[in-house]
Amino acid sequence: MFNSVRGPAWGRPAGWIHSILALLFAGAALAMGPGVVWGDSVQYIRIAHELRGEPADEAWRAAYLEFCLNPSIPYRGSVENCLSTTMAGHGPVIGYIDRNPQYQEIFSPRIGYPLVSLPFMELFGDRAGLWLVAVFSTAISGLLVARLAALAYLPLVPAAVTQAAFYLLPVSLPHGVALLAEAPTLLSSLVMAVGLAHVLNGARRRGAVLAATGLGLVFFFKYSSTMLLCLSFLLTCLGLFLFKEYRRLAPLRAATAISLACVLASILINSVLGLPGFHHSLQDTFTDHFRFPPVSDPIQRLIALEGEFLVAFLAAIPANAVYLLAFAAACAGMVLAKRRGLLRPSGWVATGLSLYGILSVVAHPVYSQSDRLGSSVWVGAAVGLGMLAFALRQRSARNAARAETGPRPQE
Repeated sequence: MFNSVRGPAWGRPAGWIHSILALLFAGAALAMGPGVVWGDSVQYIRIAHELRGEPADEAWRAAYLEFCLNPSIPYRGSVENCLSTTMAGHGPVIGYIDRNPQYQEIFSPRIGYPLVSLPFMELFGDRAGLWLVAVFSTAISGLLVARLAALAYLPLVPAAVTQAAFYLLPVSLPHGVALLAEAPTLLSSLVMAVGLAHVLNGARRRGAVLAATGLGLVFFFKYSSTMLLCLSFLLTCLGLFLFKEYRRLAPLRAATAISLACVLASILINSVLGLPGFHHSLQDTFTDHFRFPPVSDPIQRLIALEGEFLVAFLAAIPANAVYLLAFAAACAGMVLAKRRGLLRPSGWVATGLSLYGILSVVAHPVYSQSDRLGSSVWVGAAVGLGMLAFALRQRSARNAARAETGPRPQE
């Protein structure tokens, strides 16, 4: 069914190379220093201070101070003026909606990122503490991406290409090092992906445990990602049934069942805990974070916004040509690997994360936010680039073998 290649391994040479790549990325990110404080970062800092037991006003003051010192939007006034007007709910940049109860409902259940960051915030300050967790999470995510490549039966060099591509693509820089929950959430999603890859390779028990653990971690860091993420993995598994060489495989049926169970679990847990859902998110989008009354037609407005997003996306293609070429090369890698029998079912798992990025943008089609919301698209692209390196290496080896044996004699 598949061409013969070495099975998944993580021996000493592979471990050293992947670890060195992770350390190089972490060193480069640390040399860049922490970035700006975003509006969402303010919420995480506020939650961290409240977890310390501080009164709400003190927690907000600490969060706003970090923003005023390192604002994501340029502000020419003094830090003191920024802090006083923001605390009064009058801006100048944020502060208008941050303390709105409906808006806080979106962030208050996301205790994972600020809780894990607390020890670092105590030692290095609020901004640096959040940043260190993001950097380390992304560095570890690169190791998990390399593990995905190994589980897809990629040899050492293509697996290293996959990991390096992950670190160089926008999923890591800039989004993986931003002071946001994206990095630990992606790490958790990759734990799920590694679990499903194990299931597709026949290790059902280990894979199921990892998938459940990853889902729990996603809830811990960013509950709002669970439904679309699980649905993306399920759709990926269902899509593999379109290929006749896959559809009779028992591990694929097991992975599909586990993905379905994750979807149902996410629905049940979100419902039982009463966490804000899709409707809440739409109202957040169309009421300017609940500054204005609820809209009665959020779905119709979403459809109209999809059209506006498409126009903006097409207009920005020339400016993003390099990334589009990288994505096209990744797609070519998947196609070549599939045609040459090098792409096993476990090699498709990363495309579930790419699909999640696409669905996230479709659910929230605001162009200014799309590169962040859709950043997981580049996980599948990184694996595709590794597949391209593998396919090209295999072709080069075949050509070299033909050159050594010479042309076949004519009869």
